[in-house]
Amino acid sequence: ISALSSAKSSSSSSSNTAASSQCQSAALDDDAETGGSVDKHKIIAELATPASSTPSSDTDNPIADLLPKTVTPVHYDIHLRPDIDSGKVTGSVCVDAIVNTSTQTVTLHTKTIVIECATVLARASTDSLVSRDITYDSDIETATIRLSAALEPGPVQIIIEFTGVLSDSMYGLYRSKYRDRQGQLASMLVTQFQAKCARMAFPCWDEPAIKAEFTLALTVPSSHTALSNMPVRHTAEDLGSCGLKTVFFERSPRMSTYLLAIVSGELDYVEGVSMSGPLVAKTGKRQPIVCRIYTAPADTEKVQFSLETAVKVLERLVDMFDVAYPLPKLDLVAVPELEAGGMENWGLVLFRTVRLFITKQTSLWIRQKAVYVIAHELSHQWFGNLVTMAWWDDLWLNEGFATWIGIHITDQMYPEWKRWDQFAIEDRQAALSADSLRSSHPIQVTIKGSADIDQVFDSITYYKGCALIRMLSAHLGIDVFMDGVRHYLRTHQYGTATTKDLWHALESASGEQVSELMHSWTTEVGYPVVTVTDDFESGTMTLQQNRYLHSGHVSEDEDRVVWWVPLAIISSTTTKTVHTTLQTRHGSMEIPGGSAATWVKLNTSNAGLYRVCYSPEALRRLGVAISKGSLSTVDVVGILNDMVALVISGYLRTSVLLDMIESFKSVGEYVVWQII
Repeated sequence: ISALSSAKSSSSSSSNTAASSQCQSAALDDDAETGGSVDKHKIIAELATPASSTPSSDTDNPIADLLPKTVTPVHYDIHLRPDIDSGKVTGSVCVDAIVNTSTQTVTLHTKTIVIECATVLARASTDSLVSRDITYDSDIETATIRLSAALEPGPVQIIIEFTGVLSDSMYGLYRSKYRDRQGQLASMLVTQFQAKCARMAFPCWDEPAIKAEFTLALTVPSSHTALSNMPVRHTAEDLGSCGLKTVFFERSPRMSTYLLAIVSGELDYVEGVSMSGPLVAKTGKRQPIVCRIYTAPADTEKVQFSLETAVKVLERLVDMFDVAYPLPKLDLVAVPELEAGGMENWGLVLFRTVRLFITKQTSLWIRQKAVYVIAHELSHQWFGNLVTMAWWDDLWLNEGFATWIGIHITDQMYPEWKRWDQFAIEDRQAALSADSLRSSHPIQVTIKGSADIDQVFDSITYYKGCALIRMLSAHLGIDVFMDGVRHYLRTHQYGTATTKDLWHALESASGEQVSELMHSWTTEVGYPVVTVTDDFESGTMTLQQNRYLHSGHVSEDEDRVVWWVPLAIISSTTTKTVHTTLQTRHGSMEIPGGSAATWVKLNTSNAGLYRVCYSPEALRRLGVAISKGSLSTVDVVGILNDMVALVISGYLRTSVLLDMIESFKSVGEYVVWQII
């Protein structure tokens, strides 16, 4: 960009004037083609190619990389013309925007894009202002349009002609290899805009809180099926016999830029119907939503199971959230080359082929993973898309919740798979292991700039986040918890929210001080180990919580946090779980059943995000209970995982663990023996 800017700055003023005039004409023609209207007499600024590449920054936001709020978009009208063979892209975007405060600059995000020219139109003025230049800041990936006089508050249109490139990095708008209808290796077009790559496809305000509506037009080969978030409005064949067509899509609801999506290739589909739309007043039933899975032409038979799963999952999600699926259609696409296992673009959800291709020969593990990933990504259509985190420091609101929903729905649909047992041994342990290191980070991590965003897509965000949701839902009760979630979705739909907003919604539903209970879990690093000192003769036990570290050496400064710990206790005499909490460093209580109890187990169902260190005597008693089959598999897994971790960190002697292992010889569950 710098080189291009320097080269362009040396061109003659007459060339710039011609380019500017050409840009204005093209922009107005594009607007008419896509159904908008522009008053040519109300042009207030006509901007030519950038004259320099001097970095600029004029934001007072606490996060250095956030765009200034002087101008915000309301609607994007985008036309992209990618050339698959050359890898070049030409495009235009007409942005309906609001000037919030008087400004002489318009700053937005660009990366690997050159703005050829830009035109600013105002509806309330006949003044004509010419820009001084356009500058780029490659460090924070912005372009700043500078004007010779100030824009005053009110509506404007910003029309930008630009060129870019098709990426080969699986980010932005890129080419993915696949087999076309003739079985030949070809390239399809795919987008991956999360977290900050929409700016690689078109100039935009590429932050999750800056939501807008989108209207898209895409020029592609005539043999391609073009897909986006919304249904196709109409298609215009290229009259120049170039073998191209332009596909116009319907206008989207308000959403973040990272959720916009494009796929184009020679594709076939299988189709189903999910009763997940708005309720029909006369019948009391929901309107049908057409669900399709698109694949390369030879692969449609491989996605029938995934289609049936998507239809069922969508209906279950509508029942859980009591909010209709917000869009008129749902497409899933099997993409051979995708950066993640799935991407939740609103209405156009992308998956790696391995996550959708299920046949009779597919292993049970892959089948389980497919159901989970479909449920995870579809839950984002509400939790993440309908309501979006305000900034990436609350990414766990999206990913932690979607992970919990994915497992919860999989467990409902296939209880024989014991999906929560798998979470206990695999995903939860991954989070506990990562969070037991001094190098860990809180769930709500401060993100000072966009360069830090990718670092929070990790096991802490996904799996610790899921474990906290599971812990809180178990404490509140699933019905109360979901009441709070429904309130949260209805209150913030089509907008953004923070962790505090979710806590407030759950407080309204439960009457509990959720914000106070959960504050340390989301803002502090680590988790506790609860040490139990028991006296079975008197039927009492004392508890102490301290931060757990893998190394076992916790300094006083590292051990300053006191967590709210839901204990969830069972004993040999209980028929139901006894729910209580430890909210101080030390505590004492009666063992459920008192002196009649022969064993006691904390953290029932392994739902709490903490470890429990029992005395050797308590472990001996638990060993007897395990050998008699008195404990569930997930509780056995929790005891064993905690013991292994506590031995490694020095809380328990190795001999205590070895003595305990004999108790497991009667246990037949694979997950237990996997740990051993």
